[in-house]
Amino acid sequence: MKQSNIFTYIELSKMIESLSLLSNSTKIKERLKAQGAYFNIIDSKYFSEQLSREWEELVSQIKKQGSKINEEGIVVMNAVNNTINNMSEDECDHFISRLYALHKKVKSEFV
Repeated sequence: MKQSNIFTYIELSKMIESLSLLSNSTKIKERLKAQGAYFNIIDSKYFSEQLSREWEELVSQIKKQGSKINEEGIVVMNAVNNTINNMSEDECDHFISRLYALHKKVKSEFV
């Protein structure tokens, strides 16, 4: 069985750490948006076969609204931030829980 790439583990760990370090007074949506770039940086090919599908589902979910485009056809907000803006606090919390669960699975591949 192919193990996830160490790059994936390190980058996912950084994202999880940043999500947990941001103060509780910071709104959950803002915490999640602050880590949005990771959904473009980490490619599913770096995960083990078992976990790549799970990552793809998370990325698909966090980009499902697509980019916000103004009347001139200019992108004014990327897909991740636009989707997060349209999610409820509970949906964001559940999404973050899924990220933590995935991180735990990736970590177990290296322990």
